[in-house]
Amino acid sequence: MTSTRHILVDARPLVDPNAGGVGRVTRQVLESLVQSANDVTWTFATTGAAKPVLPETFTGRVIHVHIPLPNKIWSVLCMFGLKSLDREVTRRTSETYKAVLLPNLGFVGRLTAPYALILHDLSFLIEPRWFTPKMRLWHRAVGASGQIRRANRLFAVSETTACDAERLLKIPRDKIEVFHPGTKIREPGTLRLRSGQARNREPAPNSRYVLAFGESNPRKNASTAIAAVADLREDPQFTDLHLIFIGGNSKLEIRNSEWTIRKNIVSDVELAHLYQQAAALLYPSWYEGFGLPLHEAAQFGTPCLASAHGALPETVPEGTLLIPPTKPHLWASALRDVLTNPDLYRTSFDPTRQVTDTVGMRQWIQSLPQ
Repeated sequence: MTSTRHILVDARPLVDPNAGGVGRVTRQVLESLVQSANDVTWTFATTGAAKPVLPETFTGRVIHVHIPLPNKIWSVLCMFGLKSLDREVTRRTSETYKAVLLPNLGFVGRLTAPYALILHDLSFLIEPRWFTPKMRLWHRAVGASGQIRRANRLFAVSETTACDAERLLKIPRDKIEVFHPGTKIREPGTLRLRSGQARNREPAPNSRYVLAFGESNPRKNASTAIAAVADLREDPQFTDLHLIFIGGNSKLEIRNSEWTIRKNIVSDVELAHLYQQAAALLYPSWYEGFGLPLHEAAQFGTPCLASAHGALPETVPEGTLLIPPTKPHLWASALRDVLTNPDLYRTSFDPTRQVTDTVGMRQWIQSLPQ
């Protein structure tokens, strides 16, 4: 009789409404693993003052252990070595875990069990100025570089990310495996809004809009998207054009702000609708490890304009226009072409890429001693 391996998962990215693409990658990775690894008992750990609800797809299939400590207190305890995720969960369950899976960097303390980490990008090392002082402090406090180096196995979302880890952190290449995140849009249900936040306004009927992400995130380079749309709206042909930002609130001064719409947290249902109806997706990031929104938009054939930096030249869907993020006038010119001849710029999507590649993760789990 085959014995069961007990694997602990840091499930906080799964339930964090602000996790964005990391949260969507986490969900698809965990769904694939839970569905396919029948000889594994999964324990999902969360922290915080209130116990979150896991997505319905995990109901009855995993053990959910919640550590009822406010996240700020938990973070401090981990920083000073007073807590670790595996020891704390073991104390509550009396179970010994063969390994821990970390879907992202986080406050987990010094783990005693072997662990694998999903590596999304190393932009915090490449250019710290892309991050706010608060986020730079977070990376230092969590010990990001050390957490990556100590991992027994790293699963990188692109070859570029794997090479960055090898180059910047001197991690042996045979310790890193590249996998392809799934890109399927989920439909979980209702729109989630922050407390007290009203439903966002919509573009006027019969007007066109383009999408962009992360207005308040310096790495997303929102100013290039804003400049491109502002430039285009000077032409009478494009005065109906709106720019919708998904995620984050910004203090950027936007000329003619009546054409800019902000949506902070949206459900995957609304996100899919926005992709489908958008005239284009603008993705001028200074650096990305994969670029999940481009693949999500490509499911609807939405024209995509993306930065020529980071991993995007490696990972973008077929038909994406690659443009230097430092040249807003080139973005405006390309966007003009897309809006004038949209059928010429439809992105192509490979349906097989909707499925998350977790073969390497399953093999790593199988290699663990029973």
